[in-house]
Amino acid sequence: SLEESTLQHRNLANIGITTRPILSHIQVCGRDPPIRHFQDVHIYKKYVTCPLLDRAPEDTTLLLLEGVNTFGRTGNNLIEFLHSLQYAKDSDAVLGIMPKSWPTHLLTPMWMAVEGDGKSSFPISLEEWRIAVEKAFCVKFIDSHAHAAQYREVIRFDSRDSTRDLFEYKQDGRLNEYIEFQGHIIRTLWRSYNTGTGVDTHRKGVNNMCSVIDAMFGSDKSSAKYSVVHSRSLEGLPGEILLGKISRRSGCDPMGALNMEPDYVKSILKPLGMLNHSILFLSDNQKPEILARLLADPEIGPNIVVAPEEASWVGGDITAALMSDVFIGNPASTFSGFIAKSRIALGYDENYLFRKKNPYGKWIDACERRCIFDHNIVNAMA
Repeated sequence: SLEESTLQHRNLANIGITTRPILSHIQVCGRDPPIRHFQDVHIYKKYVTCPLLDRAPEDTTLLLLEGVNTFGRTGNNLIEFLHSLQYAKDSDAVLGIMPKSWPTHLLTPMWMAVEGDGKSSFPISLEEWRIAVEKAFCVKFIDSHAHAAQYREVIRFDSRDSTRDLFEYKQDGRLNEYIEFQGHIIRTLWRSYNTGTGVDTHRKGVNNMCSVIDAMFGSDKSSAKYSVVHSRSLEGLPGEILLGKISRRSGCDPMGALNMEPDYVKSILKPLGMLNHSILFLSDNQKPEILARLLADPEIGPNIVVAPEEASWVGGDITAALMSDVFIGNPASTFSGFIAKSRIALGYDENYLFRKKNPYGKWIDACERRCIFDHNIVNAMA
């Protein structure tokens, strides 16, 4: 966990050993992702030292996240957080976070909970948790405006409009470098996913990110083979317009990922030999006819499963999709996009968001796996 990693590092330092935190092989809900450990460690070492945190404030620019006003809901907010870290890196600045501002409200219900039961107060030092988060993301908690004033320059993100600027931020560097850094941040999150113990920054008990996987597979969760169909209708016409724009940039079908027709799903699962394994259907429940069509299909229907209502919540759904053998999503959905980015960060190749029909009527990939990170394809959602 986040706490164990930090305490281990601190205890070694206390006995005179100077070392970087030990990086164990990443595992989520008892399942091992495909990323090779040496690759993970190599990238981790590039970003773990946080040299800017040691620079004098009077020589440092601070990008300050404060308040609770954001642009959009959870899917957008995840992008805003990832973009804020990228902006700080690209600007040679420190990312500052005000306590109880929107980033902590966003993250701690799903990742990096403060260990405790939430009944009275944090049973471990909140300061230890803050230090762990600062080290994990190379950020600095800023307690007051007087604290912020110590920095050479302060760029504030404290309103819906300024947070929208983060959502729309586009880096100018090479795509592979962007994917590498974003992947590192995403893996940092998934190293400290919540397991149902601890509290968030509202001191509310957190849910278990493994709830859907546990409910579906129980003791077989480490070896179960399954696919996820992530159906997002995105409020009807707005979703069609957004996917249409992505279609023009990527070449993908303008309706395929919205409709999730049986032939669309089978074109992916059949060649992979996954039609005879569980197919978890996750949706925004805006178009029940999509599930009805899949259930009615003689090849797909027998293996369609829906997460139990008591286990399903946004974190549990995201985690189940993340750790699936095959993921079928909608590139116009920020949630599908975050899942696909997380899967790429963890080494999964079987991600299907951009599909089109070739001249012979066969469904094929329209865009490579990196497209979900490409501003030229998905614009601000990259």
